[in-house]
Amino acid sequence: MLQTSSLSKSEISALQEVAERVMRQSLQALMFEGILEAQQADGEWMLLGRKEDGSPVRYTFEASVKESFGRVRLVPHSIRREGETGFSLYPFLEEVLQNRLDGAQLNAFLHELTETLVKDSQSRAAQPEQIPHSERHYEALESYMADGHPYHPSYKSRLGFSLADNEAYGPEFNREVELTWVAVNQSLIDVSLSPGLSLEGLYSQHLSREDMRRFHQTLSERGDADKTYVYVPVHPWQLENKLPNVFAEQLENGDIVPLGAAEGKYRAQQSIRTLASRANTEAPYIKLALSITNTSTSRILAHHTTQNAPLVSEWLERIVSSDAVLQGAGFRLLKEEAGVSFRYDSLPGLQYRTAYGTLGAIFRQNVSQYLQPSEEAWPLNALLLRQRNGEPFLQEAIQRHGVSKWSRELIRTVVVPIVHLLYGHGIALESHAQNIILVVEDLLPKRIILKDLHDGVRYVPSKLLHPEWQPQLHPEPETHRKFNRYSFLQTESVNDVRDYTFDAFFFICMTDICWALEDFGLSEGEFWKTCTEVILDYQRQHPEYAERYEMFDLFADDALIEEMTKRRIYGDGELYFRSALNPLRLAREAIQG
Repeated sequence: MLQTSSLSKSEISALQEVAERVMRQSLQALMFEGILEAQQADGEWMLLGRKEDGSPVRYTFEASVKESFGRVRLVPHSIRREGETGFSLYPFLEEVLQNRLDGAQLNAFLHELTETLVKDSQSRAAQPEQIPHSERHYEALESYMADGHPYHPSYKSRLGFSLADNEAYGPEFNREVELTWVAVNQSLIDVSLSPGLSLEGLYSQHLSREDMRRFHQTLSERGDADKTYVYVPVHPWQLENKLPNVFAEQLENGDIVPLGAAEGKYRAQQSIRTLASRANTEAPYIKLALSITNTSTSRILAHHTTQNAPLVSEWLERIVSSDAVLQGAGFRLLKEEAGVSFRYDSLPGLQYRTAYGTLGAIFRQNVSQYLQPSEEAWPLNALLLRQRNGEPFLQEAIQRHGVSKWSRELIRTVVVPIVHLLYGHGIALESHAQNIILVVEDLLPKRIILKDLHDGVRYVPSKLLHPEWQPQLHPEPETHRKFNRYSFLQTESVNDVRDYTFDAFFFICMTDICWALEDFGLSEGEFWKTCTEVILDYQRQHPEYAERYEMFDLFADDALIEEMTKRRIYGDGELYFRSALNPLRLAREAIQG
């Protein structure tokens, strides 16, 4: 790990800032999930840690339990250790977590937190004081979304990346990334395509004639003349650090032939493993397998998700294009039009387990094809961004339109398509802020576009509005279910579908937007009242779905929230969910008296 003494002055400042955030975000999650208890007295909260010798150590802080699902929110820079500020993250992790908790994955979680400290410090030090006006467009804004997950404590661990890797490939650094390619024996590749598309057509938007000439020349020199090949894009980190280790035999016998980098340069989007072409700004984005762990999740690309991607996209697009409500709202999807994956089931068992998910790609539509000249597209989590000079990204928009008008337009724009998909169609999407693109005109919310669909959908087949339209999906293999019990599309429980909307959309996405708007004077109560009014107004306009309002009850007491931190500390042996105070129910009671 990089030592503090080798950091620049700006990085030391960033280090202190990030250490405070990791501690604050950890306490918020530990308290909300009931992992640790703190006592409140005289407006101050107190939690006892434990020193190595077993003696107690007193941590105090200012916090409030919010109307938004009872989430805990600490006042920034209010944490004290024995009354003192400015202490290191490491004693905190030892005394509050390591010496008090006993979880199968605790040491791994602590490692993620310390890596988050260093990676995020490095990233923050690279951010400008203010986003240049010329960079306030979607492709560039993806590089300025430096905050990471607003709830998960290990929001930027990027395990597997060195600091040099982080600087080379982290989106916050806005480096020109090369996209490397390999040729793979066609008999070892599975390809899934949307109707009317071809891999050659997609490749033509990313590979020049010179690229194709060089690749053909390389294959003629190093490939097997008896084999037919398919070109597969690979993240340069993956090609250097993973493929040589897991595909040594295939590289030796010519089943996989490295082709080198294409001419064009790319920009890493905030998900890290999705690249956008700088040379052809209308080209599809490419989501790549990347064998690092971030936010406690491995960023591989499972075979079945690559093959399901076009199937899910075509199914959802059929729903959207035939639905008057969604069309009226201007709702669109960034379809995933192609998926390419190595056929891992052709490998021996031992190699299968190490190679699974390491070689594949998904091609996603570019947002530019859905924008009018007068429109701008923002990642929705831009609404949470406070720039390094302290100015909120939203400041100009709120000043122009006022927080009341702007927030009402935002809530209507975002909520209506999400609840209509749930109520009208029985479909929940993983609609957290990183997956939602907000389209604005004159800085006023106008409509939304959703992305990342291949494994971000949940539904009960029999409860779909059009069950006859559902695709025949490639099932996840048993090995995948064992290491990721939370990754599934189909379920038999309508509550699973509703809670998927609650968790990603209301609990994380809308709650954090609510808190961002509090800084402009909009109260939590007013925010959730507006959300509730929008939902109730929708229900009045669509009495034909009355039965489904009870089935997918957004005003229920029993909404379940995934306990992400508990899962990370104690492992996947159990499913960790908890019910939480529902702000939509409270707001409806207040409205209806």
